[in-house]
Amino acid sequence: MSRTGIRVVSSSMRVQRPVGLAILAGIGVASGIALALLAVALIAYKAALGVSLAMQIIDIALAIIVPFTIVWFFWGLWEVMQSAWWSHVIGGPLAAAGLGAAFVWRSSIIGLLVRGLPVAVHQWVETGFVWSVWIILILELLTVMYLLTAWKTFGIGAPKPLWERLRL
Repeated sequence: MSRTGIRVVSSSMRVQRPVGLAILAGIGVASGIALALLAVALIAYKAALGVSLAMQIIDIALAIIVPFTIVWFFWGLWEVMQSAWWSHVIGGPLAAAGLGAAFVWRSSIIGLLVRGLPVAVHQWVETGFVWSVWIILILELLTVMYLLTAWKTFGIGAPKPLWERLRL
């Protein structure tokens, strides 16, 4: 038994990106890149002080996962992808809850971040952490609120093409 395939020819179509979406996506990508640079700078500073990379394994993992996840999700918004819309609408409130929890437990998290650093730097790390949490929290909440009004741009609710419908 064989199934016949349908060849889909996609034409390049310019996607009309709303200005608000472009602004939010640009700020999100820039925030993710800035967070990655700050995390790498903190890791390099700790390494210069003699803290081994094995002691910084959590810092390194978070420096890779968190900023690049932020960049990925906001880049998807820039590209006007449906999956990015769903990721923000479903994952945005979860991320906001996680950022709220990070703010509540900031003393424990900052304790992990400043491990091996001189006491004079602790206040800088704490200030940077609190600002980062607030900026990302506000950005994500604004993004979710905006996306709930811009669902037509992403094709949410529009009928799927025939070749994407469920076949029995």
